[in-house]
Amino acid sequence: MSSSPRKIGLLLGAGFSYDLGMPLAQELTEVLLDPFTARAARKLARAMAGVRPFGADRLPNESALSEGLDVILAYKAANGRNYEAMLGEVESLACRGAGTQSDRDSAHYLSSVLYERIYDILSLYQTAAYELLYPKNLRWYASLGNVLSPQETWIFTLNHDLLLECLALDLKIPVSYGDVDSKEFPVSNLEMHQRVRFSCIDRSRYSPTSAGFLRDRRGINLVKIHGGLSEHAYDDKKVICNLDLQRASSQELMSEYAKVSRMAYYQNGVLQEAARDRFVTNLEGRCDVLGKAMLTGAQKYSSTANPKPGEEKLAVFDGVLGQLDELTIIGYGFGDKHVNFRLSHAMVRNDGLSIRIVDPHRDRLPDFLEPFDYKSRVRRAACGATLWMDYSKSNRWDEAQMRCLKENASLRKVVRDRVETALRRGRRR
Repeated sequence: MSSSPRKIGLLLGAGFSYDLGMPLAQELTEVLLDPFTARAARKLARAMAGVRPFGADRLPNESALSEGLDVILAYKAANGRNYEAMLGEVESLACRGAGTQSDRDSAHYLSSVLYERIYDILSLYQTAAYELLYPKNLRWYASLGNVLSPQETWIFTLNHDLLLECLALDLKIPVSYGDVDSKEFPVSNLEMHQRVRFSCIDRSRYSPTSAGFLRDRRGINLVKIHGGLSEHAYDDKKVICNLDLQRASSQELMSEYAKVSRMAYYQNGVLQEAARDRFVTNLEGRCDVLGKAMLTGAQKYSSTANPKPGEEKLAVFDGVLGQLDELTIIGYGFGDKHVNFRLSHAMVRNDGLSIRIVDPHRDRLPDFLEPFDYKSRVRRAACGATLWMDYSKSNRWDEAQMRCLKENASLRKVVRDRVETALRRGRRR
């Protein structure tokens, strides 16, 4: 009698997308902080104090804005490398008990401006990376199938990009977000004939047993724990909307993604803008709202373990970890407490679970996994994503691949230069 296939899962961090052109935290932090100087901060504080983001009766103030900008300048001066930690420091100003409502509004406002800047940077990287590095390195990611199960494979990603979806489409690997419905929006009320198609699911129906997830066949069930560039929240965050993955290729998906950046609503010819929401046009030509669902900063999720509304993806992560035999972690720096807690908890309650950490720079286990370092329950592979995917089947290191990946440095510089040039010119996405 044959044994059932091992249940395999993957957890992906920024290192997975690195060779496809996306930035690690340090690079994104450098790009984000580069324009911030003392002089620029003073000008920005004055300009922001003249804006009314919360209405005429709730005014930000220049002093509180300057305090938040000083946090950014201090982080830059200290050569900080993690933009999320810095954003968390700014967010903490909005949560403190001391100060006035105006002080807290000012901190919220600054946080939203930083969020938009980070969103724009990642969006620009997504486009440039797909154009310049994705075609060059697609062949090295063609071994993705080596680390997938013959049945469905759960992949949990902490990344915001669309590159895993692109790989799945081009490698003809079925992939699903678990969505069960669909929804269309015109690009805008000026382009009613152009439509963007999303797949959707109500949060109340989102679970490991959601009908939209793949069952008993090869493919990827994809859970973007921190949301993504192409994910939105609809109907007061009750509905999760993703770009529809029923596409023939990554080119089709990226073409649709480009249309998302144009989604808008115009009132008397004037673009209507919001901060973390996007004013869009519905099929009746009226104004509607899609919320950006990318999570970043130090308060992506609550600090306690009990499931809460809005944390359905963590509940899915928790539930699936309890069923897995093996989890491969690729390119994750273990900087998210809500993820680390669930990994530790899963190792306690599921004694059949083993973890493999794939990271060329990690020479020791994270502290919370040290208690499980017995009977090969935790193993390491000191290499990058593509080398591991190839080695896992061939049992040999591909020297030609190593040489080719080293040549990416010049193209990565082109990607970064393109992003920084676009930001200086005020281009968004």
